[in-house]
Amino acid sequence: MRRIGNLRTALFLARKSIMKGNKWALVFVILALSLSFVNLNFVPAVLSGARDTLEKQLINTLLANVVIDPKDDKYYLDHAQQVVQKIGEVPGVAGVSAHLNTSAFIEYRWKEKDSPSDKGKSGTWAVIGIDPRQEAKVTAIHEHIIEGSYLDENDRDAIVLGIEIAGGDAAQTAPNLTLGGARVGDKVRLTYPNGVQREYRIKGIFRAREMLKVDHLAFVTRQEMASVLGRSIFNDRASQILVRVDETSNEKWLIQEFKDLGISGEIRSSQVYGSALSSMASSFGIISSLISGIALAVAAIVIFIVIYISVLNKRRETGILRAIGIKGEIIIYSYLVQALFYAIVGVVLGWLILHFLLQPYFVAHPLDLPVGLVSLAVEPATVQNSILSLVIAAILAGFVPVLIITRQNIIKTIWGT
Repeated sequence: MRRIGNLRTALFLARKSIMKGNKWALVFVILALSLSFVNLNFVPAVLSGARDTLEKQLINTLLANVVIDPKDDKYYLDHAQQVVQKIGEVPGVAGVSAHLNTSAFIEYRWKEKDSPSDKGKSGTWAVIGIDPRQEAKVTAIHEHIIEGSYLDENDRDAIVLGIEIAGGDAAQTAPNLTLGGARVGDKVRLTYPNGVQREYRIKGIFRAREMLKVDHLAFVTRQEMASVLGRSIFNDRASQILVRVDETSNEKWLIQEFKDLGISGEIRSSQVYGSALSSMASSFGIISSLISGIALAVAAIVIFIVIYISVLNKRRETGILRAIGIKGEIIIYSYLVQALFYAIVGVVLGWLILHFLLQPYFVAHPLDLPVGLVSLAVEPATVQNSILSLVIAAILAGFVPVLIITRQNIIKTIWGT
């Protein structure tokens, strides 16, 4: 009962202090704490959004959901069409595409070179042979054509280039590391590792916004690539098979199903395959933690300053309360209640700003960054941690200054000496 009475007294003192205090100071303190709460969640949400964008790009433009590679002792997957057919019959599979991968020395305007030693506008890039119809069910490259058009099944003298190969104003790579602005309709000459040399018309240029690899790729048809490799057996071989999975399907279960089919190859999910992206995501987490820590420290300092100034201004009043018999713990509780009030109201206001203002805005107007269109990905765990951290910071920041004052001699507190 005594503790309940002490708590009621503390609540009474806190309410009087808040109501009789400077209203503008109260507004600015709550606003500062609400913005601190927003900051605790905003930066992690942006970084989480960037991570989600990178993961989606990895799936949509490079690896799909499941990747099948040859065994370590082989260069190709044999009987590729049979494997594609088997996988396509598994429930939950949305698309399957077999790739024939190689590299080539690509030259643009090679006829303008002054001498054999003049490299001109050229470079070595990865070239992938695809079945355009199958590929369109697996990756979204065909949706990212910014100039020209995608490959057709019977194209033999056409090529589609990533923007970081073609170059130009839209490319992020230095001009000397691209073809310097190749355009649709222009000719390029490819020299393959086996010495075969072919000329292609640039049919399309794509920009997938995945700068690490995808926009540095070139595509021809599998039929053309098999012809380049020089043996008819390559029509039924694949360097890699990509599998697109329905959104409702379980990747792990499907991978086990593929293994049960007796496919001779390494079968991995895109998450396992894209280990570099996992490292980048962990780096985002570290940056997010550092920025959130700074925002939390700022919030704690704001609460500390507010409570400390309040305690100093009411130092004499505190001494009088103690002189008439109000226990020191009741005074401490009253200031802790004030600190919690500031924190809770700030959290509620900050959550309203984040949930009803910022998040809808960035969904409608995502950030246009080099990695892609990034929206806010507010994670419930981050919000919960922010609330808990801000409340704990408020308790600590409110406890320290009032504890210092209540430990002083009552006479000195009253007279301010």
